[in-house]
This record gives sequence, structure tokens and C-alpha cells, in this order.
Amino acid sequence: MGKIVKDACILFAITLVAGILLGGVYEITKAPIAEQNEKAKQAAYKNVLSEAESFEEIADSNKYCGVAADFPADEITEVVAGVKGGKVLGFVITVVAGDGYGGDIKYSVGIAADGTYKGTSILSISETAGLGMRAKTDPSFLAQYNDVKVEQFSVVKDGTGSSSDDKIDSIGGSTITSKSITNGINAALKLFNRLIEDNVKTVGGAGIE
Repeated sequence: MGKIVKDACILFAITLVAGILLGGVYEITKAPIAEQNEKAKQAAYKNVLSEAESFEEIADSNKYCGVAADFPADEITEVVAGVKGGKVLGFVITVVAGDGYGGDIKYSVGIAADGTYKGTSILSISETAGLGMRAKTDPSFLAQYNDVKVEQFSVVKDGTGSSSDDKIDSIGGSTITSKSITNGINAALKLFNRLIEDNVKTVGGAGIE
């Protein structure tokens, strides 16, 4: 019995020390990790709305986040405004599309204040290599959305959409991935229209003129 108690005490001591050490490591690395994550977010914002000098939280941002209206597979996780000279140039909307072939696809999209779609930055994706992953590795796919003003996009096959701004040619062999990203972008476009209707401002008071 004494040996059992002794072994249990030793095991408890080892577990306690390990927990303390892990807690210490977490506290040491927490700030640098948060800083790196913030830098990655800012880089993604700049990538999709390059003319902005800074990116600011919008007032009442929480009411615009959550499952997207009319797009139940998509979730809006963040909305920020791109600001230059005290004016809002557009918005960066982060979407998690839940209907990708390989799981969730997370990306940020930039939309100028006049409704022009400016860009897409994929933050995480687990689609099939050589197929759905081309959404990230082949710039020509995401480039199709850029610099046009439409209410929403639709996916077509066999290159039939190349002459129409609202038609997106699907990635060969990856229609599911193409539709998933497009639906999420459409969700962001719908939210953008709501932001404009609400005449949202940043927490610092910057607005659209």
C-alpha cells in the first residue's frame, strides 16, 4: 500500500510540474502568437483592399456576424472597414464557407464602397491537391471575380462564363469547391449591401462619403 501511495505522489508531482511548465510556455508564447496572427490578418486585408491606409472595426460589428442570410452553409466571422484620409473606402469581410469538398474554407474578401469587388485572400483551405486546392494555388480562378460590380456571381463550366462579369468558370474537376467559394462571396456581397443601407461607420467615426 505504501508503495502505491508513494508512486501516486510521484506521478502527481510530475503532472503538477508538467502543467506548470506548459502554462509558463503558453504565457511566454501567447503574445508573439497573437502578434503574428494579427500581422497575417492585416496582410490579408491589405491584399484585398490595397488602397486603404488602415483597417478599423465598424460600429456594432457583432450584429453583422454569424450565419449569412440566405446562405446557411456560410458564416461571416469578421467585418472591418478600410480607411484612408478619414473616409471609408470599402469593407473587408471574412467568410467561412462550410460546404467545401474537404471541409471549411476561410477567406477574406474586399469590396470597395462603390460595390466593386476588389479581391479574395484565402486564409485556410483543405481541398484536394491539384483540384480544389487550385482555388488558392492558381491565381486565375480568384482573378475572375476582381474589378467588377455585380449583385452576385454564378458558377459555369467549360469556359462559358468568360464573357460575362457575373459568370465564374469553375475549376476543372472541382465544381464543389468553386461553388462553395462563390456562395461565400455572394454572402459577402449581400452583407455589403446591408452595410451600405445602414450607412455604417467605424468605431472611430469614419464613414462613406
